[in-house]
Amino acid sequence: MLEDIANMVGLNPVYFSVLFKKETGMNFSNYLINLRMEKAKNLLRSTNDTMEAIADSVGYKDTRYFSQLFTKTVGIKPALYRRLHS
Repeated sequence: MLEDIANMVGLNPVYFSVLFKKETGMNFSNYLINLRMEKAKNLLRSTNDTMEAIADSVGYKDTRYFSQLFTKTVGIKPALYRRLHS
């Protein structure tokens, strides 16, 4: 993903990564994870989609990995987040 975006803006991926961190204060992969988790939280609150569908729609083919990453990032499991916020 980083390489694709760097190519879109015509920069070397390593240089793009350095610029990205300088401008945002976080590395690209953490930014992408946070962006995906925000979208997942929105879907958990606003839809009845399955965890598999939500994981897939935010870019994760492995639902178990998505759940682990969501828990690590947000602090609670996706199913609990849904129950608390729906």
